[in-house]
Amino acid sequence: MSFSEIIVTGHRNPDTDAVCSAICYADFKSRLDKENEYRGVVCGALNAQTRFVLEKAGVDPPEFVRDVHTRVIDIVRSDGPTMHENEAVLEAIREIDENTVSVLPVFDREKQFLGIIGIHEVASYFIKTNGPQKKLNYTFYVGNLEKVIPGRFLKRGEEQEIRAPMMIGSMDYEKSIARMDSFTSEKPVLVVGDRKRIIAHAIKRQFPLIIITNVQEVPEIEADLSEFRGSIYLSASDTTDSIRLLWLSAPVKHIMNTEPLVLQHDDLFDEAKKILLGSDLRGLPVLKDGLFIGVVTRRSFIEKPRRKIILIDHNEVAQSVVGASEADIREIIDHHRLGAEKTNSPIYVFSKPLGSSCTIVYQHYRMHGIPIERPYAVLMLSGILSDTLFLKSPTATDEDRVAAEDLATISGVRIDEYAQEILSKMSTLQSLDPLKTATGDFKIYREFGISVGIAQVETVSLNGIEDITEAFLGALEQVKKENSLDWMMLLVTDVVKEDSVLIMTGLASAEEELVYQKIGEGLYQLPGVVSRKKQLLPEVLRVMELSQS
Repeated sequence: MSFSEIIVTGHRNPDTDAVCSAICYADFKSRLDKENEYRGVVCGALNAQTRFVLEKAGVDPPEFVRDVHTRVIDIVRSDGPTMHENEAVLEAIREIDENTVSVLPVFDREKQFLGIIGIHEVASYFIKTNGPQKKLNYTFYVGNLEKVIPGRFLKRGEEQEIRAPMMIGSMDYEKSIARMDSFTSEKPVLVVGDRKRIIAHAIKRQFPLIIITNVQEVPEIEADLSEFRGSIYLSASDTTDSIRLLWLSAPVKHIMNTEPLVLQHDDLFDEAKKILLGSDLRGLPVLKDGLFIGVVTRRSFIEKPRRKIILIDHNEVAQSVVGASEADIREIIDHHRLGAEKTNSPIYVFSKPLGSSCTIVYQHYRMHGIPIERPYAVLMLSGILSDTLFLKSPTATDEDRVAAEDLATISGVRIDEYAQEILSKMSTLQSLDPLKTATGDFKIYREFGISVGIAQVETVSLNGIEDITEAFLGALEQVKKENSLDWMMLLVTDVVKEDSVLIMTGLASAEEELVYQKIGEGLYQLPGVVSRKKQLLPEVLRVMELSQS
């Protein structure tokens, strides 16, 4: 592929804004930059609200990417030379020598992967062919003779593939005849000079292949060829060279490794490197779902490539897709506090204190004069409405409202009516799964030597919160333990009354400093608080700092 793929990803456990902004920014970049291929992905499960807006827009759910670690698929070579199973060993040697190929994959006529051939297989074959030859069977493919041995056919028989021992007609006549007659069940391939009586005897005995060497002119054959079913080949080379080349005409399937060590397309780069360097092989085939997709060699592992990614709706690798710290981060598009790590080179960063990342994406379309198609308008409108609590959140700005109005016009919907549609898809407290909710819209913050996880869920009513608090505290404790956190909390927001409650695990040094009223064990009342980013997080960071002083 001539394109360079760059994936656009929101944060882990993505909300509607993260998903919609990733999809739409990938569309924007694809239309702006034709030299690269952009793909919006997610690195967490989609919630019910996000699935609804995707369906509303008529857009397929984006691909789930569990990590961006470098894998074998990132270095596999799929355009290298290949061999058909009946091609000559000489052709394989030429490929290996002329193109410095480490491993050649071998296929049948149906393009099914059969095995590999490399230096090791060639060397093993020559060791075998240079050993004792009496009664030792070889495989010869008649169609390869003209490709390998200078000369031509005098007669070409019906049998294409011959499995037989080899005999050299270099002894005197009587011994040659005795040797020829010693072959009973398996007739040999005969390599001989223009020795007419020996050739005639071989024709009479129906030898499958006779190679007459050092032929300058067509020899006179003192035998009836009409009943002869084998092949006669006239070699322009002497006997020694003819024998050497005959061995090299053998089909590669005869010497290939049919059970090679293989790598899978999703094997990690570092693990695959250990496997190859720990073997005596120079290259390995790569499979995906059992099908051959290419090869990797030792040279493939000299430099470790990095996946190219764009972070959207977040700027901290701790909140990003697994492996982001190893990736090549090309851009950051966000509306949260800055906590980005250092990059190796300058990158494009666009961050504004707006209510939604989708508003920023909308502004990019407008800045570059790129028309917005209806499906993407629906997605961006959905992201804005969701992340600003239908434009009622304190994070909502005039820029968000302008963007929403324009996108609503393109989408052909009324904001208030569409907001009610989205609202109807929200879950009641009693229908929520505690663990899924605690790991849904969930972000981790590390400051002042303390790590805290803050999840948020929106609902249409806080009625009955006391009845479910215990179950949610259990889920928060589990998430806290699994992520090695000091503190874990869930902000439950009533989008109708624009109030919230906070369920959280204990952290004595910090929780006592919170300004919120405690109304139960691990339960706090947060009147007027709807924004994790603008209202809750600053208060949490304040008490974390105080606890360390």
